[in-house]
Amino acid sequence: MSEVDEAILMAEVSAGSDEALGRVYARLGPAVRGVGRRIVGDAAADDVVQETFERVWRHAARFDPARGSLDAWVLRIARNTALGQLRRVRPHVDLTMVPEPVETATEPADAVVLIDLTTGVRRAVAALEERRRAAVEHVLAGDTLVQAAGRLGVPEGTLKSRVRAAYADLRAVLVGTRSA
Repeated sequence: MSEVDEAILMAEVSAGSDEALGRVYARLGPAVRGVGRRIVGDAAADDVVQETFERVWRHAARFDPARGSLDAWVLRIARNTALGQLRRVRPHVDLTMVPEPVETATEPADAVVLIDLTTGVRRAVAALEERRRAAVEHVLAGDTLVQAAGRLGVPEGTLKSRVRAAYADLRAVLVGTRSA
């Protein structure tokens, strides 16, 4: 389909044409479902499809063929929708509630060292400046940088800088050579 055809199709969707939206769905529905399956799994893939095409319907006027194809635009919406679902369902892990590690040490002295190390890391993370601490907690909880940035409402580059600075602070504290 050419840029002109895609622009006309999306103009029809924007004008409220159910038939035009049906053509977009017929063409891209399986690909959107595939994106949903890869990101959120089979159980929630249909929700991704529904929400994606609802967004396509509501925001059809925003489609700009000069910026990319209709396929790329819709699949980007699907990806963002699926990631949004992950953020809504995945609970934030509070590091203060994480249980102590299972004792794997064979000697009591090894267990004490492990407990001291874990306690020291938790204290060092808790002592970080608030924005850096929040960034590190999200990353340690298993969030990707993109997910953590979205949850904290900051650009990904800002989050990377905060995490990098927090790791430097933690390294200095944990090694015992903190400067400044």
